[in-house]
Amino acid sequence: MAIQTGELIGREAELAALSGVLEDVSTGRPRIVAIGGEAGIGKTRLLTEFIEGRASGARVLVGRCVDLGGSGDAYTSLTAALRPLITELGADEIERITGQRALAALFPQLRDDRGGAATAGGLHESIALLLEAAAAERPLLLVIEDLHWVDPASLAVLRFLSRALVDAPVMLAITYRSEDIGRGHPARPFLAELSRDRRALRIDLPRLDRESTRRFMHVLQGGAPSDAAVDALLERSDGVPFYIEELVDLEVCDDAPPSLPDGLRDLLLVRYERLSDRAQHVVRHMAIGGLESDHDLLAAVLGSDPSDIEAPVWEAIGAGVLVTTATGYCFRHALMREAIHDDVLPGVRERLHERFATELERRAGDSGADAAAIARHWAGAKDAARAFPAWLRAMREARAALGYASAAQHAQRALSLWDVVDEPERVAGMTRRELMGRAATYLRNAGDVDRSLAVLKEALADCPRGTREYALLLNNQGRGLAMLARPGAVESYREALATLDALEQSPSRELMRADVMISLAGRLMLAGEDEEALALSTEGAGLAHAQNASRLESVGVNVAALCHGHMGRADLAISELERARGIAGDDGPALLRYWVNASDLAHHTGEYERGLRIAREGMEAARRYGADRTSGVILTSNAVDPLTALGRWDEATELIERALTFSPPGAFRSYVIRARAWMLVWRGEPAAARDALAESRAQFASTAQFEVQSRLGVGHAATEVALALDDLPGAWSAAQALLAADPERLHPGQVPPFAWSAGRLITRLRHREPLPGIDLPAATARLRDVLDRFAWWPTHAVWSPVVEAQLDPSPAAWTAALEAAASERAPVHLLPAVALASAEFLLETGDRIAARERLEEAIRLAGDRGVRGVQQQAEAFGRSSGLLREAPHRVSPEDLTDRERQVLELVSAGLSNRQIGERLFISGKTASVHVSAILRKLGAANRAEAAHLARDLIAR
Repeated sequence: MAIQTGELIGREAELAALSGVLEDVSTGRPRIVAIGGEAGIGKTRLLTEFIEGRASGARVLVGRCVDLGGSGDAYTSLTAALRPLITELGADEIERITGQRALAALFPQLRDDRGGAATAGGLHESIALLLEAAAAERPLLLVIEDLHWVDPASLAVLRFLSRALVDAPVMLAITYRSEDIGRGHPARPFLAELSRDRRALRIDLPRLDRESTRRFMHVLQGGAPSDAAVDALLERSDGVPFYIEELVDLEVCDDAPPSLPDGLRDLLLVRYERLSDRAQHVVRHMAIGGLESDHDLLAAVLGSDPSDIEAPVWEAIGAGVLVTTATGYCFRHALMREAIHDDVLPGVRERLHERFATELERRAGDSGADAAAIARHWAGAKDAARAFPAWLRAMREARAALGYASAAQHAQRALSLWDVVDEPERVAGMTRRELMGRAATYLRNAGDVDRSLAVLKEALADCPRGTREYALLLNNQGRGLAMLARPGAVESYREALATLDALEQSPSRELMRADVMISLAGRLMLAGEDEEALALSTEGAGLAHAQNASRLESVGVNVAALCHGHMGRADLAISELERARGIAGDDGPALLRYWVNASDLAHHTGEYERGLRIAREGMEAARRYGADRTSGVILTSNAVDPLTALGRWDEATELIERALTFSPPGAFRSYVIRARAWMLVWRGEPAAARDALAESRAQFASTAQFEVQSRLGVGHAATEVALALDDLPGAWSAAQALLAADPERLHPGQVPPFAWSAGRLITRLRHREPLPGIDLPAATARLRDVLDRFAWWPTHAVWSPVVEAQLDPSPAAWTAALEAAASERAPVHLLPAVALASAEFLLETGDRIAARERLEEAIRLAGDRGVRGVQQQAEAFGRSSGLLREAPHRVSPEDLTDRERQVLELVSAGLSNRQIGERLFISGKTASVHVSAILRKLGAANRAEAAHLARDLIAR
């Protein structure tokens, strides 16, 4: 905290930048500002000036991270920031806003007796919803100071908020000490992410130059300083405002007297050393406690009556060492506290840590409150025997508050003391390996799956095989490998199940068997091993039911339902999914599994509106549960697929862009990228679709190793992209995902539409020079065989006629194909594409009049449905064949997406791709893709011609 002068010197540009961000936020767009700089540079002072002078219309919430040696309580800064809002709104209003009780993990006054488990994601989402609601009437400014001391749980929330707040007037301002966020600091990746986020602004505060130093001295001294005084002060302060304030206040700048401290530490200690012995004694105790201290706690640690420390505390306040807070005192500046802390002798430091720990434990009693602070003080006292159980209590407290990252940190600190305390297993109530397993689980739940797997690898190497503990660790490892789509998940689950089967039967063993069975079934189902997956999931669901484990039972029934669908029982699959939903009740994870699978199944059965409704319902729930970056992203792709099938292109684009702003993990991002590529190819942008697939090629390859649906989905999209680019070798390679697959392992919903793409490819290859090593008759036979295997699937009647028309064309076959393509279970691109193929057939038979009529019908259908890819192909065919006597279509505003219309206006204004990207908060590369698409649609040779054509287009 800096001295509050009447004028902020040398920060005019930074204040203007903050004002600009708030003005932008006021229009409804969330923004992030990260203010960095060295200690004493004036980060807090800048924010204070901004809040008091330029943010009077905003609601301001302020929280501060606390220096607790990297082991503070979870959510420390956020609870402080949100507490006034919680108090103002009350429990009923908060539950109405958030729709759940996750915030009760942080604020006891919100708890009730209804029970129900919350998740860390649910807590994150609840905070986001609360902030959005609080910003409904006026912009909200959330300030989190001293990010360099952030606890892992708070950091996870800040990362979530930076992605999840997409359409609310919320400004998130963060300060951090740049020299304290070095390599390996947990906040470093977060700040790097902000550097790539166009909504974020990073402000690095520089030191004051000579003129600003002169102005600052003038304000502080109330008169103009001499040149010699400015030079002397600038030399000794290096332009750091806090040092300038200290030196001016100590009156040691005019003649640079010998008594001037040379080092920063000595400078900071000058005020402290001027205190009386009693005041120094009090301040020294407080420095060991932390940056802030409660009055009664400080008195208790000193062993004094609370009234006895008032005089020395007021002396320290008067000397500018301390300032008052609502319940106690705070060091005027964190640097001062650090200097005083370091000045305390090591032996004295340990004794004071012990006093704080003892008093905090006495106050906490059995509640476990302040567990992390207690553990830190016992660690500072070098009392491992008392620090060890304290870290375990801190771990449990963080877990109860859904602070998984903090819980993992505390567990690892306890593990570091395992070998130096007596009877650690008895004290912990668990083995070392079990504690490692918990740390791994917390790390995985916090999103650090790689570290989780590393901990599990070490634990497994030390664990006797054939034990329940070994099975637990294997199950844990399977979950992590499955999340990362890495090899070994199935093997881990199988070994865990075999281990459990060999153990003596008990309720806990049966529940764990159910868990492993259902997890293994899920992986096998994705790999196409439906019979074994069905047996395992059914048995697992039965065991879960016997143990009253409804979440597990619901997931088991869910997996079994999909197996039924893959094996020819589509109606049973739908009804069983609904049963799984009923079993789930209000359990979030189980319901999310239902929404993901039910929406996907509805889409593949051609029930696009139903699939979209389920997916949107799931997306809203994922937001409430804080699963936007995981299940929410899968559900987004599940919504984009039916939107594309229905021709609702702008809605699909909006969902894709929103999902990508969350920067989802690679495996989850790949679902959206595949959906985006599929949409782009039918919108007439195959090159952009190809680039999108290339962006996630490595992730696609990894996932396709273990998931049939991913292999088919990506293979199908890649086949269509290659066909649109007339890359027949590439299309043939991609189509092998279907043509070379084991038919017994295919998912039926994906086969019919993929067969149509493969059929069109075979037709083209017949008319070209043969590709080496390709046996077209054999490929045709394989295609017919795989399609016939799934004749029972609901959409087979749509796709089989159009495939047969491609493979064995005749007037009757094309008539049947056109009738099938007009079905309500057909996607919007199918009918115009079939009409185009039919026109090509008619031309081959010599009936030019019928071919022209069919071609014009294809162009009209494609234009009406927004299927520009087919429209472009039809127009190109019409020109090359001479069937089109004149251009049948004139570009209209409706032919451009909303985003393309925005880009076209900026092109007309003369902006470059980079400038367009900055204006629309997209990358320059993305802007370039939009410009290319616009030129193609307008038929313009360059940007100048597009700008000329746009005048008439925009006017319309």
